[in-house]
Amino acid sequence: MPDFTHSPPLIRRGRAILAAMILLLPGALAAQQAQIIGAAEIVENRVSGEVAGIKRELAPEAEVYRNELIRTEAASSTRLRFADRSDLRLGPAAQIRLDSAIYTGQAGTAVTLSRGALRFVSGSGPVGTYQIRTPVATIGLRGTTVDVVLRQGRAFVTLVDGAAQVCVGNRCSQLTNRCDYVEAGGGQVRPAQRLTPNIPTFNTACRGAACGGGGCTASAAGAPGSPGPAAASPGGYDPAGGSTSGAGGAAGGSGGGGSTGGKN
Repeated sequence: MPDFTHSPPLIRRGRAILAAMILLLPGALAAQQAQIIGAAEIVENRVSGEVAGIKRELAPEAEVYRNELIRTEAASSTRLRFADRSDLRLGPAAQIRLDSAIYTGQAGTAVTLSRGALRFVSGSGPVGTYQIRTPVATIGLRGTTVDVVLRQGRAFVTLVDGAAQVCVGNRCSQLTNRCDYVEAGGGQVRPAQRLTPNIPTFNTACRGAACGGGGCTASAAGAPGSPGPAAASPGGYDPAGGSTSGAGGAAGGSGGGGSTGGKN
């Protein structure tokens, strides 16, 4: 084998680059073989992804993968769309993992939000199969648009449409009224309440094209303590706790908005 110890600097540098490429090859192949689940529709400022140990900057129309870790930096946001028509928007300084059997139309679809804020619109997967996991609570969805904000060790979950259940261990609170929110943290979950101006929301955490409009504000919620209009229930969802069509899931359980009950 030739001895390149005393090769010119350009040759030595070329060999170092080639060695680095070889070391990266297994991870690159793994990334190529990862399951594509959707794409980044809008990217504002710096948003990164990491899958199979490979890090990259996301650009509009970039594909995203199952088990990918997505991070937004300060003053950054993104909107992701998935194969089952789910819609996920991330605010600034957020981190989420696209895990489980996500966006394949199978049971157990989940994302894990570890910091920041998101808005999630569930897609065409079986009713009751969508879940959002956070360090302090698990949110089960039934044909739902929901906002989640993590702030100082607490999760603030606001219902925009459909129905949801927020659980800490076996303690759960139901969300069935539009613009009601649930606060969870410290091992506790509070009953659903009307949104008030001091409650963190996705609308206040995220602004710009990727964030979109709509959602809930304190003015849209009405007077504190008064029941709001029931959110539109998806086909097959029984607010009393049953499911008349589709698969049951994590959001199941008894009770209406503002009540607590056991987790199924």
